[in-house]
Amino acid sequence: MPEKSDQEKFEQEYREWICSMSRDAALRLTEKSTAERERITESYRMLQDPRLVFRQLSDPRRIERLAGEEVLKYVLVETDAITFFPSIHTSMSGILDFAVAMNRRLFFQDLWFPIIALNAEYIKRSSDDVLGFALEHEFEMGRIYETVSANLKALSGEEKREIADAAQDISAKRRQITQSQLIEDEKLMIQLSMSQPLIPKPYAEMALLLYLEDHFPELRPFGIISKSEEERSFGANLYEEFRGWIDFSKSTFALFVRELLSSLRDANQGYS
Repeated sequence: MPEKSDQEKFEQEYREWICSMSRDAALRLTEKSTAERERITESYRMLQDPRLVFRQLSDPRRIERLAGEEVLKYVLVETDAITFFPSIHTSMSGILDFAVAMNRRLFFQDLWFPIIALNAEYIKRSSDDVLGFALEHEFEMGRIYETVSANLKALSGEEKREIADAAQDISAKRRQITQSQLIEDEKLMIQLSMSQPLIPKPYAEMALLLYLEDHFPELRPFGIISKSEEERSFGANLYEEFRGWIDFSKSTFALFVRELLSSLRDANQGYS
């Protein structure tokens, strides 16, 4: 029997990880009321269409008021989902980080597009100070990642953690956020991770790319020309890589939802 290729091994391991994470997501729903559980599971079913993951901001004026002119450089969207990914804060398997905001710089039609996606419920429930800090943090992350974009894949977990910590410290000082407000923000993120649908980061990134493609005519003014041929070539390769993983991202998220619903059915029958 021929040995599996590196890609085949990765895909198998990723599917196994997705199934494991689906059980964790299902466990978060077992204590919810029937109505709340049905609301969230219906959201999971809807989110299997990646074109329904993101939408325009429902309250752009508040965001602009809190973020100032800097926000005009970004495409801003909102989502009902919370993204999850293996924690950059520990090497232990199964430990997740959750994000109510996602900052990406995507390449399409020879242009770079800086995009920030925010969880809709986070926007509603955050105070002005905390939401302004969250936006500032994403701006700072964007500034840092723009300088290392070509080497992003080569960054270690420790280096990514250092970048995230540095961006938080800079943003907190700039916005004069107190420790109690940071704790408030952390508590809200934890609450939302227990009450909003969860999607893996690769699926969210793929959905963002589709959003960009679908809305390109109105988003084109946000596009930025590459600074060099090397950056343009990197962007083109990155785009092709994203496109190459679309079917896999769709199928594995569908697997995640199936396993989650199966785990919930078993729990309701008293088998878990």
